[in-house]
Amino acid sequence: MFRRLSLLCGLVLALVSSAQPTIVIDAGVSGKNPKLAIASFSGPDSIRAALTSALGACGWFEMTQAAAGAQYQLSAEYQAGPPAQLAVRIVARDGSGFSFAQPALPSEPPEEVVYRAVDTVITKLFKVPGPCAKPIAFVVGAPGNLKEIFTCRIDGTNQRRLTHNNSISTEPAWGPGSTSMVYTTYAANMTTVILIDTVNNRQRRLSRFPGLNSSAALSPNGKQVALSLSRDQRVDLYLLDVESNALRRLTQDSAVESSPCWSPDGREICYVSDARGRPQLFRIPGGGGSPAPLMNSREETVSPDWCAVTNRICFSRRMGNQYAIGVFDPKSGKTEILTRAAGDWESPTWAPDGRHIVCSRQVGANRSLYVIDSLLKTSRPLTRGGDHSLPAWGK
Repeated sequence: MFRRLSLLCGLVLALVSSAQPTIVIDAGVSGKNPKLAIASFSGPDSIRAALTSALGACGWFEMTQAAAGAQYQLSAEYQAGPPAQLAVRIVARDGSGFSFAQPALPSEPPEEVVYRAVDTVITKLFKVPGPCAKPIAFVVGAPGNLKEIFTCRIDGTNQRRLTHNNSISTEPAWGPGSTSMVYTTYAANMTTVILIDTVNNRQRRLSRFPGLNSSAALSPNGKQVALSLSRDQRVDLYLLDVESNALRRLTQDSAVESSPCWSPDGREICYVSDARGRPQLFRIPGGGGSPAPLMNSREETVSPDWCAVTNRICFSRRMGNQYAIGVFDPKSGKTEILTRAAGDWESPTWAPDGRHIVCSRQVGANRSLYVIDSLLKTSRPLTRGGDHSLPAWGK
């Protein structure tokens, strides 16, 4: 979040003195999701529970017990193998349908095959990537101002700790395929951007320049990182080559720039700058060039994320005395505010399906994660209690 970065910038400086074609997302039934019933299931109770949870949390169906009134009926059978697989059949009300066998991976818990199977169902029915199998990373606060990065599933289950730095680990951002991640650590009076190889479980320091190193975002091809650096007492955007560590400056002014995110084709970067007196969204060519405001707005607007499916940009905007989540369509120029409920709604990122958004919501001292449906404009809690923030949905 830009306002936190501004404070951190001051602290660190003191210490060191375009676009893809738009795809319209439609649930298939105007104003509501189609009803789906589990007509039959064969297999362990744990697999059935995971299937029910994933179908309910995916946000594409209204689950019902009454098979006769459902638009779709699902039958599934877990086959232990080897090789293990989940056989699924979908039958629509008009009698059409399809079936497939989702193979399980030897290295994963048996329940994981369910989340990939539900993604397959969503892709076949709605022609978009499913949101279930990709992990959601987020920051968990602990006593002593410690922060570590965890991951969870779309239904909030299987929470796992990813970092063990015993310091402040924050700002997670996934790379392509969710096989890599960048994040920022704050320790020993300096900040460092870390790259995690999640396949081989290895970490590498990407930037450790004097001053601020933060707000990192991997390019769609994973070869470059956009990040904020304060190499000359100014906080500007830079591009860092992952392989060679070659550095190129993108902005050079007296404003503070942060929170970069890439366009789906990698040709542009959207970011936050206070060049107009308060934090607002700007865009700049990924190869360098002149920045331009993204939208005509005077309100504080921060935390952009660019959707690979619909080309829309979600953000957090200050509205009165609280923050709300909004969406901007670069093609039409229209802005839509999705949240009106009390609390500060912050740090949104898109799900792979281009429809749902994960964000944090703070009410009082409690900060939890929420999933927003940008089509139906509804929300549901992903986590409850604690101090959970800065979520990032896998790509």
